[in-house]
Amino acid sequence: MLICCADLLVPHLGPICQETFTIGIYLAQWCDLVTIILRKLAKPDYTALNAHWPIPLNQHARQSTVCVCHRGPGKYGQDTQAPPENYFGSHPGRTTTDSIHYVTKYIKDAWRKGEVISTLFLDINSAFHSMVLDQLVNDMQHRGIPMQYTDWIKCRVCGRRTTLKFDRYESELLEIVKGLNQGCLLSGITFQFYNVDLIDVQNLESREEAMAFMNDALLLA
Repeated sequence: MLICCADLLVPHLGPICQETFTIGIYLAQWCDLVTIILRKLAKPDYTALNAHWPIPLNQHARQSTVCVCHRGPGKYGQDTQAPPENYFGSHPGRTTTDSIHYVTKYIKDAWRKGEVISTLFLDINSAFHSMVLDQLVNDMQHRGIPMQYTDWIKCRVCGRRTTLKFDRYESELLEIVKGLNQGCLLSGITFQFYNVDLIDVQNLESREEAMAFMNDALLLA
């Protein structure tokens, strides 16, 4: 509906989104989410919390988030290559397949020289839900994201509440105290600024390499 009626809706929704920047206020009603709990496939025990995906839904927040991501952190990352080329995910032309080719080529190039590759695999558990907002803002500003966008993200993230829904059960409104929303475009784009320091530790003179795909990182030597 939003796509097909864009010519009718943009004149109304556009100014509302712009005002969230102009006056620095994000509507409290837009902070309330509905979180759908989805079962991960083929898990042996669904009484375990990590056997489920919590997917927050909010149509108002999605509209404004898409606008901000395309003209803010997302566009900045494409124009300035920040994060760097060895960071994959949430970027056009940096897919899962690209990351596999990147690592495979590095390993095979070493093998052709008779060398051995050592690899350290790092995985951040509950990546989006465990993000610390102040650290995220600091990392984004350090990488040159303008303050108007980081201030907007603060307003967007603070004060969130959600209702959990699963198996015909609906909870009362619960406060969300940290993290970003699983499945949100903003989460993917901002997370690359949050953990890119992991792959900045490489020492090219020592023939080290690093690569990250969202919350998964590889350090190679």
